[in-house]
Amino acid sequence: MQHSEIKSHERRHAPLERGFNRLLTPFEIFFNSQSVTGFVLILAVVLALVLANSDFHSHYQSFNELPLSLALGEWSISYSLHHWVNEGFMVLFFFVLGLEIKREALVGDLRNLRHSGLVISMAIGGMLVPATIYMVFADATDAVALRGWGIPMATDTAFALGIMALMGTRVPRSAVLILSALAIVDDLGAVLVISLFYSEQIDIHALLWAFTTLVVLFFFNLVGIRRPVFYLLGGLVLWWLILGSGVHATTAGIMAALAVPARPYAGTSWFIRRMRHLIDHFEELDDPNQSILEQNHQHRLTEQAEQIALKTTTPLQHWGSVLDKPVSLTILPLFAFLNAGLALPAEPVDSLLSPATLGIALGMVAGKAMGISGFAWLYLRSGLASLPEDMRFLHVVGLATLAGIGFTMSLFIAALAFEGHQELLVQARLGILAGSLVAGLLGFGLFVLADKKYRKTHETPQ
Repeated sequence: MQHSEIKSHERRHAPLERGFNRLLTPFEIFFNSQSVTGFVLILAVVLALVLANSDFHSHYQSFNELPLSLALGEWSISYSLHHWVNEGFMVLFFFVLGLEIKREALVGDLRNLRHSGLVISMAIGGMLVPATIYMVFADATDAVALRGWGIPMATDTAFALGIMALMGTRVPRSAVLILSALAIVDDLGAVLVISLFYSEQIDIHALLWAFTTLVVLFFFNLVGIRRPVFYLLGGLVLWWLILGSGVHATTAGIMAALAVPARPYAGTSWFIRRMRHLIDHFEELDDPNQSILEQNHQHRLTEQAEQIALKTTTPLQHWGSVLDKPVSLTILPLFAFLNAGLALPAEPVDSLLSPATLGIALGMVAGKAMGISGFAWLYLRSGLASLPEDMRFLHVVGLATLAGIGFTMSLFIAALAFEGHQELLVQARLGILAGSLVAGLLGFGLFVLADKKYRKTHETPQ
């Protein structure tokens, strides 16, 4: 039992709360599990595919094109829901991603280049080989089709980790950690690819103003400003300027995250001292016959405890934990729902064999598996690193195959690469769906096989 768990006799239940909790508890357990994000994404994808291939396809399209406007006096801005999600709400996803990247670079697996060398080499292989395979299969005479080389490079961490969570103890803990670190480097590479190769014509003037705004955000950090409102307003200005500069707007999320303070307001010793004082004072005032509603001074002490806790943690950690679930369970599923609605072609076999579809699917499945595991093998053979004790190389191959699930980011890059070219975009979506499905099934099977072999070699003789 966890120390934070409240015992039944310590609870203060509402009249109907006990019965309602019996119904709600299984949903709370599922909501707090690691697999919930992957499950919600799968549900959004399936729903989008069903609607796009049913009599409701016109309603689905209308929902995508639903106009949303903001107006203040004579000034107004109006975009479709699809555009708002892809160019606006997804900035929050990249902001959370940027917070993770910054934390990993400061204190995580990316801090020490020697220790992170294996992960970085795997990520490089997982980007270069899929892009190369796509270029081999793509129509070399079609300049627009060649722009899709970045689509099979991305890894969808939520899906991959969700499948790992479903497999439970069959997946070594080290494999989960390696895939998480690998995804961070992979996402960083995807952000650079989007910023450098999938941006429109650059407006230098707007970009200079954006750089000035970023400098102001870093100045807030240096002078010790930790209130989120300053970074929220600065981030909105940064997003608006980058949106108008031609660089893709989601880059603003990463850049703003890099300016978020990683220093706490106070040290842990101050936290311990202040909390002990508050607890002692709270205990002196405590009356078992009175609730907190009747003890206003105790209520103020609990609010002080919350403020002490916030001053002891860092904005980098706190803002990430606050935004993680809302972004994962609202913005990502909405993005998947609006972008995954592929009307399946009348001749699916012919479409699957098209150069773009084949290049993307093979890049995601074979490219990721060969690139990640191949570069890992070379790095391990160099003697610069070794696998954790609970892993075998077959686990690496399974991990590499699961990394071929590139759903969310791949759809995002496809929308940028083939904007205005509906036929190529349909082929890309078909390749992403097929590649992600095959990669997920193969990765699952490889981990089951690796687990059987690992257990067989570690069985205790009777």
